[in-house]
Amino acid sequence: MKISLLFISCFFWVLLASGQENLLIDKLKIKGNGHFQDFKLKEQIIMSSHSWLSDKIFKKDPVYFSQKLYDEDIDRIRVFYQKEGYLNIDFKKPLLSQNKKGELEVTIFIIENAPVYISNIEVVVDSFSVLSDVLNRKEIKNLELKSEAFVGKIFRDEAVNQDQKLLAEVFYDKGFAYTSVHSEIEVDTAKNEASVKWLVNRGPLSYFGETTVDGNERVPEKNILHQLNYKKGEIWSKRKIDDTQKQIYNQGNYRVASVKTQLSAAKADTLPVRIHIQEAPRWTTRFGAGYGSEDKFRTFADIQYLSFLTHTGRLNFYAKYSRLEPYNIYFKFSQPSFLLPFNTLVLNPFVQRQNEPGYKLDKWGYNITFLQNFSKKLNTSIGYVFEDVNMDTSFVAKPINVTSSESIYRKAGIEFGAVYNNSEPILDPIHGYALSFNFKTNDLLFERQMPFFRILAEYKSYWGLRKGTVLALKLKMGGIQRTDDQDFIPVEERFFAGGSYSVRGWGRSELGPKDVNGKPVGGNSLMEGSAELRFDLGKLLKFSVFGDFGNVWEQSFSYHINDLHYSAGVGIRVKTPIGPAGLDFARPVFDTENRWLIHFNIGHSF
Repeated sequence: MKISLLFISCFFWVLLASGQENLLIDKLKIKGNGHFQDFKLKEQIIMSSHSWLSDKIFKKDPVYFSQKLYDEDIDRIRVFYQKEGYLNIDFKKPLLSQNKKGELEVTIFIIENAPVYISNIEVVVDSFSVLSDVLNRKEIKNLELKSEAFVGKIFRDEAVNQDQKLLAEVFYDKGFAYTSVHSEIEVDTAKNEASVKWLVNRGPLSYFGETTVDGNERVPEKNILHQLNYKKGEIWSKRKIDDTQKQIYNQGNYRVASVKTQLSAAKADTLPVRIHIQEAPRWTTRFGAGYGSEDKFRTFADIQYLSFLTHTGRLNFYAKYSRLEPYNIYFKFSQPSFLLPFNTLVLNPFVQRQNEPGYKLDKWGYNITFLQNFSKKLNTSIGYVFEDVNMDTSFVAKPINVTSSESIYRKAGIEFGAVYNNSEPILDPIHGYALSFNFKTNDLLFERQMPFFRILAEYKSYWGLRKGTVLALKLKMGGIQRTDDQDFIPVEERFFAGGSYSVRGWGRSELGPKDVNGKPVGGNSLMEGSAELRFDLGKLLKFSVFGDFGNVWEQSFSYHINDLHYSAGVGIRVKTPIGPAGLDFARPVFDTENRWLIHFNIGHSF
């Protein structure tokens, strides 16, 4: 009886669907998907809703319903669910309804059923050893922390594949270059449980052999070999291969720097390494121009010459013009691999004019900096900074109380900076965070004309809530403290808030203390924060809703939460190869100010 009813039901469904063939799909709905959002499932299939926006703006081709297309899309959804651990996925008969326009509305009904959970994981090494026989407790703990597939978690294909690579990497880094990892998976469909058994075959312990270099013409082989993170005869390690490739590439003289181990079918225990180099052109030039709501028209030129003074030295000449910087000209000599492979020495003489809302000045000086590139995520710097400043006292805001002796002064000190950034992708992050810290002293170790220290820290975080939707957060704080009995801090060292990359809704430097004429004087304490929700509108456009807060206070390390200013607004961005570009429309809230401001930005505000 059940078989007959099922047959009749299927017969009438086929009969109904045949009457809807080749109708334009106006709306597509999905019901019953409790564990995956609609957008995720719609990414897997071809059927899609039709709208004026998708037709006229995003130029998407309309989709017409057919029984064949529906069946294929159901199979695609089924495969997606099964990869995510829902092996018993099922579907009810869809709802097909024709609207007044003669177009079709399709509703897909999903029965997810219970997922399959991992009940047991076993690792067997070389057919007889368990993991504790070949790895120490710390290594096992690190492996467990990084594992994606563990007992009690839903069995997902991607998680299992990631753990397969993770297991192999552990033994690659211990010298077993020929390691192979396979899995045996048993699924109990009655209990919805899966047991995973990893079979690891390490192969012979391997050692570094000879290293050869090819493709280099200008840079001597010894300069490249100096970047090796291993020695001949040492136990082989994939991590050391990766670190070597990064250190060679960081010399900044190459388009390609490839480091590969030469494995053999005979599984030889001594492995030669081949480094292939493709050098960058000796001369390169970059020119650019743009427009911003604060700096107005801007343009720059950057000319680079490789192998200057040394085989790997780089010399850059840079010149920039904008309303905020009528001129900024410098030479920068960079010597990579200075003393240590990850260290770069930078010598940077400069001359600059600054034209800010609260001050105008001319300065010249130089920096001597050591840059440390520890990894793709972590970079630090430490250096000596000297500046000779000539301030325009006819323009500077009055409460700064600049005397004639303080309008021309010299600064010299040590500066330390660190940035940790694991957000990706770099130009338009959708996940991860970035933490930066800067500490600067002036005249603390040298002549004591103007002794002070300055600290600035910033945290940015990115949360991908769903595909095409990102929550971005920012918090920034800073403080300056004079270390003698004087209170004058150079105006260009003070903090200012407000503007396109600060608290939007206010003009550049508008927040904080001002003189009697309304010019910003800056302050010794800064707090800023932002929350921004970013949405993709197709492939080229982004829309955002944001709220900012912040202020500047005159006293050092003095922050008053009840004295913060707030703003809110919306933004629109166009995606470009150099990052998003667009407009922010913002206005103050909870404030006596009530006008809208438009901010033009290249890139996100943070």
